Amino acid sequence: MLFARLRSLALWLALTCAATTALGQPGPKPASPPDLSEEGQLARVVTLYDAGKYADCVSEFSRLIGSEPRKIEDPEILEKARVYYAACLIGNGQTSDAEEQFKAALRANRLMRAPDSLVFPGPVIDRFFRVKEAMTEELKKAAAEDLAKKRAEAAAAARRAEAERRRVERLEELASREVLIDRNSRWVAAVPFGVGQFQNRSAVLGYVFLGTEAALAATTLGAMVLELQLNSRADDDPPPDPKDLNSKLDTAHQVLVISSWSFLGVAALGVLEAQLSFVPEFRDTRKKALPADLRRPNDAPALSLTPLAFPTNRGMELGVFGRF
Repeated sequence: MLFARLRSLALWLALTCAATTALGQPGPKPASPPDLSEEGQLARVVTLYDAGKYADCVSEFSRLIGSEPRKIEDPEILEKARVYYAACLIGNGQTSDAEEQFKAALRANRLMRAPDSLVFPGPVIDRFFRVKEAMTEELKKAAAEDLAKKRAEAAAAARRAEAERRRVERLEELASREVLIDRNSRWVAAVPFGVGQFQNRSAVLGYVFLGTEAALAATTLGAMVLELQLNSRADDDPPPDPKDLNSKLDTAHQVLVISSWSFLGVAALGVLEAQLSFVPEFRDTRKKALPADLRRPNDAPALSLTPLAFPTNRGMELGVFGRF
């Protein structure tokens, strides 16, 4: 009997020690909830506000948006979070901290609407309007600064657009130009009758030399022909008056000599002037159509022709329709 009681007591002691050891060991940690979205995190903390647990609500919002880095970054969700945070702070008696949350929300969104009266009590809404009224001048100044900044950005954008438009027009102008190079020759400049001047594109001077040299050459040729004719008359029957014939021959010879030497002198002067004023090359620019891939969508060809064919009583007539 005593042995049975001792065995029961030993068994009880063994079970007690095992239970104590098991209780002393840390159990498995509960699995952490999956990461919530920003909206999900806000909804989770809002339940604390709805339950009236303002201290817990303040603690959670302090973790979410009360310190850097914030867990909520989306502007709309952050604005809602600040309103709820302010409501929790008011409920917890931290009015000044609640005003700071309203100020931060108004600075981020000057057109922010008042909290919903169906969700938040009167003290929260009243505090919001007090803060907004106190920030009137600050908000007006911020609005004026934003307006000035936007105007400056718009002006800068307009200047960039104008500069880009001018750049494109300049590129189009350059792309539609074709440069033709006309190279001159020294040998051509050595040709008389104003050819060198015409090559140098001095048209007036070229016509002067051309006319003068042509007149002198014609005079020389005429005097030469006249002198030959007078010489041939010496064999006429009856012979001409020697005195009169010799006088005419002397005159024709003098004209021949003067005109020929004058022609040579003017021709040499023209060649010398062409060589001294020689222009190696001329660059001419002419307009050409832009390539198809560089044309603007509203650019149309200057001229478009469309063939037409229509029947008549006598057969068929053909025509062309043009657009300028």
